[in-house]
Amino acid sequence: MTLRNSPTSGTNRETLVKTRFQFSMNWVWHIVYIVYSFEVGLFLLALPWLEFWDNNPIVFAYPYIRPIVSNSFLKGAVLGLGIVNLIIGFEEIATLKKRSAAQNPG
Repeated sequence: MTLRNSPTSGTNRETLVKTRFQFSMNWVWHIVYIVYSFEVGLFLLALPWLEFWDNNPIVFAYPYIRPIVSNSFLKGAVLGLGIVNLIIGFEEIATLKKRSAAQNPG
């Protein structure tokens, strides 16, 4: 029988509160990372095909890089990075669901 004021009950409660706090902060950071991954992924998916890609101040300031910027292979590489970021976002969702299921088995 443990008393409410016993030293062991306080440390167990503190440990439980600390564990729950760490889990909730971990969850928040996962959500922020998922949103970030989707945001960057969609941005990189659309950017090479927007008019801004070909007509931006950097291209006007340095006209010799226009052939590099307008190259379809570079556009495809940027698009590929966008797809990778979207896949990372989906993987993080799956990881978060697995960890939540492991934490709450019932």
